[in-house]
Amino acid sequence: MQGSSLKTLEQVRMYPILISDSRVRELISWYLKTLQRTIDIIWDNIEWRYVFPKIEKKSGKLKVIAPHKVKAPELPKSNSFKKKLRDELLRDCPYARHWVDAVIRTAYSVMESWRKRYLKGRARKAKPFATVLGFI
Repeated sequence: MQGSSLKTLEQVRMYPILISDSRVRELISWYLKTLQRTIDIIWDNIEWRYVFPKIEKKSGKLKVIAPHKVKAPELPKSNSFKKKLRDELLRDCPYARHWVDAVIRTAYSVMESWRKRYLKGRARKAKPFATVLGFI
């Protein structure tokens, strides 16, 4: 057999794990702690700027975008910030890297949701926090 090389085949089998398993509890508690830590880091790097009242015309109707002057949060979205955040979270991560990526995506989703509610006046200027009631 010329030019052939031996390859190792790795097989991954999927099987169900009970939710009461200690490994699942450890993963979820790590995920929540890391999620809150990520939200804290993003919160500390928010830049606040003023947004002034604005009126837009949509489909023939006037719509008020911001009814009054408000301080609007700008989330850090640069690739360099996200890279530093990922590197920092990977230092203490006992699990695979994709879990850290999932935490970052979830944290940005939480912060974007909070930002939209804050700008509409439905949320306070307080840092969101992550919790699962009745689990841990």
